[in-house]
Amino acid sequence: MKALLTSSFKQVAFARLLLAVFVLFLSLISPSKAQVKLIFDTDMESDVDDVGALAMLHGLADKGEVEILGTMVCSLNPWAVPTVDVINTYFKKPDIPIGAVKTFGVYRNSKYAKILAEEFPHDLELGENAPDAVAQYRKILNGQPDSSVVIVTVGYLSNLAYLLDSRPDSNSPLGGLELVRKKVKHLVCMGGRYPYENDPGRYGNFKPDPAAAQQVAQRWPTVITFTGGGDFANLFQAGSRTFDLPPQSNPVSRAYEVFLKTWNRKWHHSADFIAVYVAVRGWEEFFVLNKQGYNHIFEDGTMLWRLQPNDPRHQYVNDLKKGIMPEQVAKVFDDLMMYSVEKK
Repeated sequence: MKALLTSSFKQVAFARLLLAVFVLFLSLISPSKAQVKLIFDTDMESDVDDVGALAMLHGLADKGEVEILGTMVCSLNPWAVPTVDVINTYFKKPDIPIGAVKTFGVYRNSKYAKILAEEFPHDLELGENAPDAVAQYRKILNGQPDSSVVIVTVGYLSNLAYLLDSRPDSNSPLGGLELVRKKVKHLVCMGGRYPYENDPGRYGNFKPDPAAAQQVAQRWPTVITFTGGGDFANLFQAGSRTFDLPPQSNPVSRAYEVFLKTWNRKWHHSADFIAVYVAVRGWEEFFVLNKQGYNHIFEDGTMLWRLQPNDPRHQYVNDLKKGIMPEQVAKVFDDLMMYSVEKK
């Protein structure tokens, strides 16, 4: 009897050893993807896809794919900051640091920002009550491992230009350029139209603060992936599912309802969604990446993608991989935007 028990114990131990080896083998051939550490920079006042993109980012966070380190606002519209706070609060992350551009920046009106700030819970009442975005950037970056932070900007580049020019302070002994070079892994920038190799144009997020756009394009020390708007972003018609939920209880639905009221449709372009998706999941699944050339930003905010000389920092996404349909991508965007909404 004793011999039989010993044999059974040996068989169980051997089985457990085989299971452990198998699990180790699976982990080696299918390593888990590291969680992306990300700072989101938005104007949160003009187009409604800023709202959708931040909701999408919260969906990705709730799925464990990204850690939202901060949400920065690059607009002087006083209701932009409380709108960001509304969305963070709605998705049960009210303590995500928020920073705002101060004194010198871009002001534009918003169809939805003041309405969301008046109708939904939040703490920060106006933009001037928020901490300075540059100070927040410096504090957050200094506390992160080297070459670990992804920044995605879906607004004006004012905050990033001021960050590059920032001086050593209590948050970090490094100047802004050195701090970015040390801590940032990748910048994803929504702005412009691509490729536009022979047709310069002033588009979107570059023209309101052209000096900032020019400075970031020229001086930013890490890789920048540019994603554009226009016809490409219009391929992916996101937002229709927000109309399936009561807008009185959902700031995402409310923003889309207010913004699209005069458009007579239930979708909007996905320019900001593309940038967030690339920042977190990469371009490989859906998009084609161009690495040849560089983004030339003129003094007035006009952009031209020049093929020569080649700048290894600059690349852009503006095409679908063969066999990928726009509706397929739009569904993924909508699913991620609504992931945490529909769980509530």
